[in-house]
Amino acid sequence: MEVDTTNDDELPPVHRDTSFIGEHDIQVPANPFLTKAQVTELHASIKAVQERWGISYKDAAHWLYLQKMAQVQAEMAEVERLKAMMARCRRLINETVRRHSGRAGST
Repeated sequence: MEVDTTNDDELPPVHRDTSFIGEHDIQVPANPFLTKAQVTELHASIKAVQERWGISYKDAAHWLYLQKMAQVQAEMAEVERLKAMMARCRRLINETVRRHSGRAGST
């Protein structure tokens, strides 16, 4: 674990830790750090969920986190599907080229 002391004047030290979900790592806290505008937007989103559902701030933040993680996992799954499709296309193209290059020599 590494301690970040770059913001000693403004904030207490932040312990950087990396958590793992599946094969991908998630930086805690965010790396690079969130801007003030991003923090304000995130806070507003949490407050909106809190007020809409009548739940605690912590539960609203957790709910938003789970929603974002579901979105990230869906996007990663889509990337994997696209990679598999590209591999199949390359394999098909290579097989087609091989078949046709063999025929070109015999005609």
